Amino acid sequence: MGERRTAYMFVLPALVLLIAAVIFPMVFSINVALRKYDLRLPTEDYPFVGIDNFLRAARDRYFLNSLLITLQFVILGVALQFPIGLGVAVLLSRFRWRRYVLPAIAIPVLTPPIVAGYMGIILFHPDGVVNYFLSLFGASKIPWYSRPDTALITCVLIDTWQWYPFIALILLAGILSIPPEYIEAARIDGASERSIFRHIILPMLRGVIAVALIFRMLEMLRVFDVIYIVTYGGPGTATQVTNFYSYLVGFHYWDLGYAAAMGWILVIILSILVTYYMRAFKVS
Repeated sequence: MGERRTAYMFVLPALVLLIAAVIFPMVFSINVALRKYDLRLPTEDYPFVGIDNFLRAARDRYFLNSLLITLQFVILGVALQFPIGLGVAVLLSRFRWRRYVLPAIAIPVLTPPIVAGYMGIILFHPDGVVNYFLSLFGASKIPWYSRPDTALITCVLIDTWQWYPFIALILLAGILSIPPEYIEAARIDGASERSIFRHIILPMLRGVIAVALIFRMLEMLRVFDVIYIVTYGGPGTATQVTNFYSYLVGFHYWDLGYAAAMGWILVIILSILVTYYMRAFKVS
């Protein structure tokens, strides 16, 4: 009995922290999402409205547009970050002195998102470094983050610079964990490097790839920092992702109930997508 009581005493601080930091805010946000929690109302008695805020989101074209922009951001980000990360991982796996290169590769991941955003503003400024190098090839200046058709891809490029090392490091760990006997046996049998990569390395990286992509997709679906710093959702609504739109609704228009409902809709969508994704990749 004494050992059990001691175990409970050790678990209790973690349980209290979990309730205070996770469970209570979650329950409170559900309560807010089910009420007309509008700070502009001249009363502190916020009426219960049920799922009205959720139904309102289904009719809100700005919210639906923000979901579409968020989806575009995720698709473009994955399409860039995964091939780059995989390529870097393969190169590093064959580089003998990679232990000296890895700290430099990891620097962008350690950079605060706000710093990365301001670096992106400097790099993609009309008179910045990117346009300078493009001008060497005869290209004209591109207003990267001030034009609706290039603003989103600019944010994707900044996010890619910061986070492709994350995918590269995870995939590198997966490649290095593959038993070298498999690769050596394939080479003895006359398999080319392309065949080894396609039929041995990629299949054995299936679970690692699934984990890396799911972490990045979840992170990109809740993107906020880069959008806030670089474009502030503009020009117009060209980069107004769901998190930024809910921020505007909650902290500019003070409609916290509706903002909380949008957040929970995003959580539900994420849960469904993650469930099907894990089943598709057969990740336990």
